[in-house]
Formats: sequence, structure tokens, C-alpha cells
Amino acid sequence: MRPQPLERRLAWGAEAIALCRGAELSGRPAAPDLLSRSLVLQAQLLLHAERYEEANAAAEESLNVPDAHPSSKQTAYCHLMRALALAGLDLPDDALVSARDSVAAYRTATPRHADRSLGGPATALRAHAWILGRAGRTAESVEVCLQCVGLLRELSGWQQLRLAVLHTRTPAELAGGLRVLGRFAEAVEAGDDARERVGSLTPGLYPETQVLCAQLLIDLAWCLGATGDLSAARATAEEAVSRCRILAAGAQAAGELLLVLALECLAHHLGLLDARTEERAVRGELVSPCAQLALAGPDAHEPRLADALDDLARCRTRDGEHPEAVAATERSVELYRRAVGRDPGPYEPEPARTLANLGVRLRLRGEFDGAVAAGEEALAITRRLAGAGGGADRSTVADRLMVLGRARYRAQDDEGAAACFEEAETLRRELMEAGDPGPYGAGIAAAQSALARALGAAVDGHLDAGRPDEATAALRRLKELTGRGPLSDVHATCLSTFARARDRDAEGTAGRRVSRGPPSSTGPAERGRYRAD
Repeated sequence: MRPQPLERRLAWGAEAIALCRGAELSGRPAAPDLLSRSLVLQAQLLLHAERYEEANAAAEESLNVPDAHPSSKQTAYCHLMRALALAGLDLPDDALVSARDSVAAYRTATPRHADRSLGGPATALRAHAWILGRAGRTAESVEVCLQCVGLLRELSGWQQLRLAVLHTRTPAELAGGLRVLGRFAEAVEAGDDARERVGSLTPGLYPETQVLCAQLLIDLAWCLGATGDLSAARATAEEAVSRCRILAAGAQAAGELLLVLALECLAHHLGLLDARTEERAVRGELVSPCAQLALAGPDAHEPRLADALDDLARCRTRDGEHPEAVAATERSVELYRRAVGRDPGPYEPEPARTLANLGVRLRLRGEFDGAVAAGEEALAITRRLAGAGGGADRSTVADRLMVLGRARYRAQDDEGAAACFEEAETLRRELMEAGDPGPYGAGIAAAQSALARALGAAVDGHLDAGRPDEATAALRRLKELTGRGPLSDVHATCLSTFARARDRDAEGTAGRRVSRGPPSSTGPAERGRYRAD
């Protein structure tokens, strides 16, 4: 049967408690037991209403009614209600104590027909697992959840039917925990089981399963993608988005956030599938619900809006919409600055990351001075965090140096650009020598190629300004660079730069002050090519 509205049931519960208190005052012998039972049933309703302090008080009073002799199963149920209420009050340690008490009490409880509605060991195990998950103890949560799934499988068909929601919720939550642990294949197996079960539940009778199904589909899509089945991941994410749109349109409390999570998941997998048009559309749609959440809860949701704007800016940059990309990135930077002002810990590296992105997008737009300013600030923050043992490491410092170097190069600060590229090369070479060379070889090659172009442009600039000594120094650095690697483009840049220098200063810079490089037929017509990225 469809349940009555919660407000009406709460009123009935309060009236029942009042009647029991009156009966207790009249000395009726059954009154204490009735009062104890009425209190724990009211605690359950108060939990549904998210009135956690009142729920905890009702459950605690139920355990301590004078002269009451509650059944062992009712006692276990009281501990269960207390555990859930304390979890709602964000008291995980106290909640875990009550959850363990509940599991232990259910295992020794004497079954009674009148207590069939008061849960059981599987209910308590699922609650214990859920509280562990909320406390960040995911591995323990998964182990308890597996115990619960095993217990549910041992029940008869009729018992499983009575526990249909629990039988669906438990594997769904197990899939979420396994996803966090990176056990994606197991998560897919558990998620498929839950998905099959949730389809057999009537939403009108079990409205809570709509939110459960949406979260399950999101978790399942991520896990399918992690196992390499991108097509299935996309289809599952699209189904999640459809369900979440319905929840959000129906003013479900969790609907807006679930829609954001589903859109993030879908956009990610569309990107992996290189479905650029579809990804761009989903990224654009994602900004609106993120903005709504940020208005209601800036502390929790402004960083998510910042990420959504930065990802949308990436898509706009890819499509050549540079002004719109810069505007979105500037807003992302500002949102992350505000987040750091409120809570530096989790967000301190993010302004540097988004500033680096802003520098790249300003450079592509042709605003080179702004690109240099953004790159310099990003590098300064990253250096500070790396020096303080923060989230930034030396590899990230090298990445920031490359961003700043390219911006300086386009702003015609060739010596400044060369200094950035040289330091980036040095950092990456040190990292490669200290560990796995795999991730750093391509980065070193990119730094050397950029450095060669910057030094070539610096030679031209010094000669234009009548600074032969500085041009000689730049040529010497360029020649030394050719000895650090076999890159053909670096050697070609070296040859053409020396050729241009000889043509302009045949008896000075290239000939006398630098040991001769190999001859080249490249002439002054090559000059000017090196300013393009």
C-alpha cells in the first residue's frame, strides 16, 4: 500500500506517545511497554523527516522507559535508530558504536511475529556499512556490505520480497564502495545485480528507489568506463541523465546534485569517445545546475561550478571561441580564489591550475601581456606549494614553466622564455634520472624544441638591437643545447640561426666568438618563422 504522508504519520505517532504517557500515569501495566515501542517507531519517522536530534532523543528514551520490558529485537531496533540519527548529526564515532550494538543485538534476538517490522541483521549490517562509508572507512564498509549481501542471499524468496528495497539498496551501495576502491569489475557485477532488481520495484510504492537508481547508474557508468567499455558507459550515463532530469524537475531534494553528477559523468565519457559536439552541449548544460547549487551552497558547490566553467572553456577553445573561453576561465579563477579564502586545504592548488589554463587561452586569443601575468602568478603559487610540500610537485612546476615560457615567447621576451624552457628541461631531466624515465622523455623533448626556438629568436633580437655579446651568449647556449639530444628540429634551428647570424655579422658573432657549427644553406629568409608556436 502507498504510505500515508509523513506529516500525518508523525502526528499519529505523537498522539500515540501522548496516550501511552497518560496510560502510564493511570498505572496500566502494559503502558511502559507500549510507550517504549511508540517512541522507537516515532524515532523512525523523525529520521525520515531528517529531525535527527529528536529521533536520537526518542530512541534513547525508548531504551530507558522505567518498568518497560522491550523485546530483544526492539532493543536492537532502538540501537539502529540511534546509529542512523547520530550519523545524521555527523557524530560518526558514536554512530558506529550504536551500529555495532545493533548488529550484535539482532544476532541474538528472539524472533517474534509482532516484531517483523523492526528490521533484522541484514538491516543493521547495511546501516553499519553505510555509516562506515560516511566516515571515510570505505574498505571496512565494503567488507560489511559483502556480509550483508551474503546474508540476504540466504533468505527465502518470501523474505527477500519483504526486504525488496534493502535487497536492491545493498548491492547498489556495494557498487559505489567498490568504485571508490578501484575494484571496477566487481563494482560492475554488483551494479548489474542492483540494476536488475531496481527495475522490478514500482516507483509509486517505493519512491526512494528513484534516487537510488540514479546514483547506481552514475556509479555503474564510471565503472564501465574504467573497465574500457566506453560505449556501455556512455549509454548508462545517458540513462542516468534522463532519470536525474526527471528528479530535478520534480523538485526532489537530491535531484539537482544528482543531475550534476550524471552530466559530469556523461561529459567525461563523451570526451573519451571524441564526441566533441555532444560533449560541448553537455558541458554547456552542466553549468546551469552547478550555478543553482552554488547559489544555495557556495562553500560546497562553487568549486564544482569552477570546474564546470573551466571544462566548458576548454571546449570553447577547441572550437576557436577564444573570447568566450577566456571569460569562462576568468570566472573559474575567481571562484577558486573564493574557495581558497574559505578553506585553503583542499583547493589551494586549483587557482594555479586555472590560472595556467587562463594563460594558455589568453595567449591563443592574442593577449600576450595578460598571458604572461597569469602564467607568472600560476608559477609563483605552484613554486610555493611545491616548496611547502603541498599538492604541487616538481613535475607540475615544470609544466607551469612551459606555459609561462610560451607566453613570454609570444610577448617577444625571448630571454625570459628561454630561461623558463631551460629550467623546465632541467627539472624534467632530474626527475627522469631519479625515477621512471617514461613520463618525462616527451616533456624534455618539448622543452628542448621550445628552448631552441626561443634562443634563435633571442639571437635575432640581440643583433637587431646591436648587442653582439648577448647574441654570442645565446648562440653558445644554442650550440650547447644540440649536444643534449638528437632532436632534428633543434639541430635545424641551430643551423638556421647560425646561418642568419653569419649573414648579418660575418666577421663577428657567429664566426669569431662561437666555435663554428656545421655549414648551412639557410639564409635570412628563414628569419621570422620562429615566432609562431
